[in-house]
Amino acid sequence: MLSGALLLLAVALGCASGFINDAEMSRRRCWSRGNGQPARWWNEGERIDRGKSLALVYNFQPYLSLGKYWYECSNGELKPRGCFSNTNERLFVGGKFVQDGYETACILGNDGYLKFEFTGCQSTDGTVHTVGETWEDDRRMYWFVCRQDGPYVKIDIGGCLTHDKSRRLNLDESYDLGDYTYKCMKKYNGTIQMCSVGCIHQGVHYNVGQQWPDGDYIYYCKLNGGRCQKACIGCQFEGRQLFDGDRYHKDNTVYQCEIRPDRFGHRPVGCVARDEEGRTVEKVIGCRWYSKTKNSKVEQTCELADSKAVVKTVGCIYVHKGYDTLFLYPGTYTIWNQSLEGTSIGVVCRNSTDGQPSLETFEMNELPYKTQGLKYDQPRG
Repeated sequence: MLSGALLLLAVALGCASGFINDAEMSRRRCWSRGNGQPARWWNEGERIDRGKSLALVYNFQPYLSLGKYWYECSNGELKPRGCFSNTNERLFVGGKFVQDGYETACILGNDGYLKFEFTGCQSTDGTVHTVGETWEDDRRMYWFVCRQDGPYVKIDIGGCLTHDKSRRLNLDESYDLGDYTYKCMKKYNGTIQMCSVGCIHQGVHYNVGQQWPDGDYIYYCKLNGGRCQKACIGCQFEGRQLFDGDRYHKDNTVYQCEIRPDRFGHRPVGCVARDEEGRTVEKVIGCRWYSKTKNSKVEQTCELADSKAVVKTVGCIYVHKGYDTLFLYPGTYTIWNQSLEGTSIGVVCRNSTDGQPSLETFEMNELPYKTQGLKYDQPRG
């Protein structure tokens, strides 16, 4: 009888224990929606996934929409355990992943809610950089910085590298290299470029469009194919500014300022001569002309000699009764035996002290002293 009573007691105790365990288990369950299901009871230790797929980038900028998180039912409460990455990988709190150039961490906020936080920027070589860190592109032309932008981070171009890669320039910062000034600029389309913005001449800086004198020439700072170039645009003579085609006189030579894409200079183009009335005239190189008197003509030409144009006398022509009768070279004389009022005469083609040749005639009794230093020449008709 005793053993039966014990058995009944044991059964009663077991039923009571099961009731207690069921009640305990019921108290430890969680009520929540999740895993794509409407709200229901979840047992202790079960995992519940809530939220929607994560969107990190919008319009090429970092952006966080509602994320997808996971929880665990523990002692009747949903305990936040982690997040899901963009590839639906389950992450614990503190886990990180990289998408579209930005590193994101799953964190538990001070308010007890799970959320995502941008923690870094990824360079093209795959390296993740924290906020404030900088790096350079693989060609070492530009440098970048990871900046905090409110709740987000962003990759900014910090500037350019100098041509020798020895120094970083900030945007809109300039530096000198050789005869030119370069500036790190942001173009209208958002691209960054090291631009040539000015010229340097003998230590003086000139902007595009400015000009300056140097010796016999005038130079100009211009853009040529996007690059600055020092170009000669004119000449100088005795304080005058001359441009292509302008002329001036020096030492009886006519010079012309010549500016060409591949050359420039002061080019001799003619001679300074005088007409029959003593006026100054210009004669181009190769030109021939006559200086006339009553009984003579002097044929002259303009020739190029070294870097000058000079007037050369071709010869003198004796004119008799309106006809060209004799021709003599400069510095010579001859005897004209044709009867002229019953006598012969001497004819001289002489260079005068002012460089203007002249033709003279003389009587035969003047021959000894009229022909000193001259050479006899056969008369030519």
